[in-house]
Amino acid sequence: MTMRRLLTTGSKRSIKEAFKGNAVFRTINAAYKKQETQMATLRFSPEEIWVNCFIGFDQIIKNRDDIGEITRQMWDDTFCELSDDAQEASRDFKNEELETATSCIVYSIIACMTASDDWEIIQHTETLMFQIAEHSDLDSIVQPFDNNIESNFAGYIQKYISTGKYISERLESPKNYTDPINPIRTPQERTKIKEGVKKRLAFMKGYLPDSETLIMTPSNFNTMIEAVEYLIENDVVKKQESKLHTNLKITHLRYTFYLVYSNEGKCVGRHKWLEFLGETFSQMKNNKDSLDKHFSDKPADYNQFLKPKKKK
Repeated sequence: MTMRRLLTTGSKRSIKEAFKGNAVFRTINAAYKKQETQMATLRFSPEEIWVNCFIGFDQIIKNRDDIGEITRQMWDDTFCELSDDAQEASRDFKNEELETATSCIVYSIIACMTASDDWEIIQHTETLMFQIAEHSDLDSIVQPFDNNIESNFAGYIQKYISTGKYISERLESPKNYTDPINPIRTPQERTKIKEGVKKRLAFMKGYLPDSETLIMTPSNFNTMIEAVEYLIENDVVKKQESKLHTNLKITHLRYTFYLVYSNEGKCVGRHKWLEFLGETFSQMKNNKDSLDKHFSDKPADYNQFLKPKKKK
């Protein structure tokens, strides 16, 4: 069965919820939300650009022997199928709106192909760029995407290709909407994850070893836990107007959150925990460059912090 290229309002809502942590979805949504207002007659949305991106990209990675032919026909095939679906769905449209929609889709596919780090795929992107240029202002299609591309976009695409599980095959029914790389957790699963993280961070309510100094004030500790729970619930790092302070050394704070990531927090993703550290704690203001490189470095004396001295 051919995947529909246009979505119902309910499907859009379900896709937004199921794939809210998806790097490709988030990039497309940020890049092309403005274009949605410019395609008001067609009522074409970022969710539909995302769906059509994976219809095209999945076709490419499933049919490597025919990539040349697929890419030569990509723009025209997408345009014609969008037109047919729009007429079947009784959606009016202007021709330039359909051209813009098609170009947004095709550039999203180009970005996925480029992120694959696979020359067999990447070498065909130029063909698609020429097709966009024939029908749309190239800068208006390329720049919004490139300006909003998420840092983990390439990593996601490379993992996606390796799984052999295709998003376009999961979009026939909302009950099947799931990200093969980062599935959205159920409320019960998220609650369990939050409880595990809180347990791991509980030592930060105590005192430094052999000291009367609190690791964090109760207020800062509670704010940190709220920010952690917000990240797990929404896959978004909460902005902190007033950065939090701990009396842990930078190395110990960094490694603590490496343990959070590697044990309970992989549902969020490594890059988000790094972003969380940089956004949340005052100590990280001038140390963001070292976060990624030294994230997993364990301080020699770290274990003594896990059972800090209790104040008498």
